[in-house]
Formats: sequence, C-alpha cells, structure tokens
Amino acid sequence: MAKIKYTVKENTKFSTHSFYAVPVTHDTLDFFELCEEACENTSIEPSIMRAAVTEYMKAVKRNVLKGFRCAVGDQFLFVYPYLEASVKDQKDKDGNIIKAVTIKDFTLAGSKSRLGASVSSKFSQLFANEVSWQRVDASGAAVEDEDITQSGGTQSGTGDSGSGSGSGDSGSGSGSGSGDSGSGSGSGGTDDNGQGGGGGAE
Repeated sequence: MAKIKYTVKENTKFSTHSFYAVPVTHDTLDFFELCEEACENTSIEPSIMRAAVTEYMKAVKRNVLKGFRCAVGDQFLFVYPYLEASVKDQKDKDGNIIKAVTIKDFTLAGSKSRLGASVSSKFSQLFANEVSWQRVDASGAAVEDEDITQSGGTQSGTGDSGSGSGSGDSGSGSGSGSGDSGSGSGSGGTDDNGQGGGGGAE
C-alpha cells in the first residue's frame, strides 16, 4: 500500500482554534516525464503518446468551450465550464446584516471564468483503497498517529459537479456543487484553509 506523508497546520484566520491536514507532496512530474513512464514496457514511442495526448486535450478544450462536460481518461477526470460568480448579504463586524441582497443584485461584474474539474468516484475509491498516511512534524520526522479507519475514508464525496479550478499552476481550493446524485467538492479557488480541495466524485 502506498504511503503519503502529511503535516498538520493551524488556520489562523479563525478566532477559534482550527487545524487541518496538508499532504506533503514531492516535485511535480511534468508531461514529458509521465509520457516516458507510461510507454515503458510497451511498443509505443513517447513522442507518439505526447502527440496523441496533446491532440486529445485540444479536442477537450474545443468542446468545453461549446459547453460540454468532457472526460479526460476512462473514468478518471471530467472537465467542464465553470463561472465563479456570487453575491451575498453585507454584514458589519459583529455579523449583523446591514444589506440583504436579492437576485436583482446579482451581476457578472468582478466574476471570473474558470475551468471546472471533478474526479470520478471509481478512480477516487481506487485511490482510497490503495493509500495510507504518515503524519510528520515540521522537520519531517514521523509522528505517531492513527491512519484513516473508515472504509473509503479518503474519497472526496459523491455528486455530479464541483467548483471551478483556480488560476495558476497550483491555484486550487475547495468548493461544493450539487448534482443528480448528491453533492461533492471540486477543485476551485482557495478555501478558508488556504489549501486546495479534492475534486468532487462523479
């Protein structure tokens, strides 16, 4: 079983104590490296795979711009158009509503176009079944802690949609979206912890 390290950080944005887990990841594997590895023990040339995947993603982009939800891989990822736009009541420092908004107050001014992404429940469950977690401190030393005991506890949720992805190479966060089968979280803008959330399960 694969083991991934994680550390625990405090969210200082809240007045009450709040802590959250942050996976400790390695360097990013780029497109070329992954194509090289994917072609090991096959007769496929990495250059051919790169060309095929590049053209595939061009097709995904074209169809997302037409408003379609597109599968990336077989039962892996789904990408779709997403609009980051909302309006909410204005409150004072004590949390009292000073201006209640209505649908007439909604406008796209200041909104952002985003590309949404969600992880299929099948792939998410496979990950949950094959991973374990090792807590470490700030220096990287192992800390004794219990692993997830609930079956499928690392699955990100169920549902048919998630929120849009953040901008930048590592811009991500959590956001919820409801669908035909329930609700789930998707990759999106930065959440309250300043950390990226997992994709909602299809």
